[in-house]
Order: sequence, then structure tokens, then C-alpha cells
Amino acid sequence: MLSNVWTSCHASVCQLNFLNERGVCIDSLTGFKVKNFLVTTQHAFCIEKAHKVQITFVEADANTVAASMKIPYAELIKEHRIGVLDNNGHYAIFNIDLPEFEKIPSLTLSEQRNYTIGSTVAALGFNFGYSNLAIKSGLISSVFANADGNRFIQFDGQVSYGNSGSPLIDPSTMQVVGIVSRRNTPASNAYHQLKDIIATNLGELKKVETIVRFGDIDPIQVLVANQNQLKLLANIIYKYSSTSVSQAVTLDGIISFFNEDLSDFDFDIVSKEHKLING
Repeated sequence: MLSNVWTSCHASVCQLNFLNERGVCIDSLTGFKVKNFLVTTQHAFCIEKAHKVQITFVEADANTVAASMKIPYAELIKEHRIGVLDNNGHYAIFNIDLPEFEKIPSLTLSEQRNYTIGSTVAALGFNFGYSNLAIKSGLISSVFANADGNRFIQFDGQVSYGNSGSPLIDPSTMQVVGIVSRRNTPASNAYHQLKDIIATNLGELKKVETIVRFGDIDPIQVLVANQNQLKLLANIIYKYSSTSVSQAVTLDGIISFFNEDLSDFDFDIVSKEHKLING
């Protein structure tokens, strides 16, 4: 069953690596192609210090590059984005109607609105930000809605850093039923709270820098080093730990968009001049 999902769907799934000005990857997501659009998690809108994003699709061996290009991050957000940044829907859509991605096949979004608890689903994503695509399976364990009215499929398949934005596939139809997000879990929220606390601590320490000294020892620098070590440790734990209770937002928020006649869609917010940087 999973081998059929892989055969049918792998070519439509891509990795999004967000690079800083030095070309170092600072974040990684998964996305997938639907018609001439790229769908991923809403976190693609808010990658701090991102300078470029590299979008890469792979072949059936999970490693060989099928299509890849780098786009300035500002251009991706300003010229390729569909819809508003703060859509509160846990998804992001970008226009990738480009020659480089013309041969990449499209996945199909499911019209399904009711989900059978106990049924099998599969997710394809790039674990831990590695460059090889992977498939995993799980069972739908529950369906719930948050305070904003967004519905989520809870499933027991493990997801890790890099998997956010993965398509959740119904193996019986080979259609997408949800968009995986690891970044809306209690563990993820706790990590971001810890980051905020550390940033606040560092800001307060900076205010008293060089004021207090004990002989040759600057205790403020000791505390700064301690906070930076905590930040590094938190990043490592977050990036290299997996979550066994996972969730995917349902397609309620985007299915109507893809059901429209896109030939008449207003692309005012999408530049028709794609000044892309390849390589």
C-alpha cells in the first residue's frame, strides 16, 4: 500500500530550505505541488533572517534532484504569495507556474470532509531537514477543531523537524486530506516560549553589560554565555526530536480556491515577472 503511495505521490513533494545571507540553511519545510501552485504550512511566511529559499523536488530514489531553484525570500513572499500573510488557516500557497517546475506532477486535493478514526494515512516529507524524501504511515486517532474553528486530523505517525507542510495522503484514493504541521503542538509552543524568555534575558543582560565586575571576571558575560548555551540546546532538542502525536490541518480553508476556474483568478499580488536566481 505505501509503495503505491510513494509511486503515485513522491514526485509532487518538495523541500523548502531557507538560507541566510551566508547561504546557511536556517529552517526547512516540506511542500507539495497542486496544479501550478506550491502548498505548505503558514510558517513559510515568517522565517526570520531568510535571504533565499531553495525549492527542490526529487526522483523515485528519494535523493536524485528532479528540479530545483533558488528564489529570493522577499520575492517569494511579495510576488509569488497567494492570499494574505495572516490567513489564520495554517497553510501557505505560492504560485510556481514556472518552466523549471512545468514537468512536476500535481497532487489532487480530496473533497472528503468526514474522516474515519482508525483509518490509515501516509505522509511524505523531509525528516530533520535532510535532503532525502521519506514516507511514513499512521492511523487517524482523532479529529478536532481549535478555538479559531480550524479543523485538524490527529494521527499517530511520527513527524520531525522538516516535516511541516507535508501532504497527508489517503492511500485508498492517493489524494491529499491534510497539511501536516509539527509547529502547532504543545512541545513546539513551549520551545518558542523558551526562545522568547532567553531573548528577554539576553536583552536585560545587555543593559548592564560592563557595569558589574568581580576582579578579572565579568559575571554578565558568564550569564550571556549561559543563555546562549541554553538557546543552542533548545534548538538541538527541537530540531532532532520527533513527535508521536501529530496533526494535519484539513483542507477546508483552501479547497474552494483550487475548485475555482483559475484561468480567471486575479493575480494582482503575484508578479508576472519572475526574476529568479538559479543555482
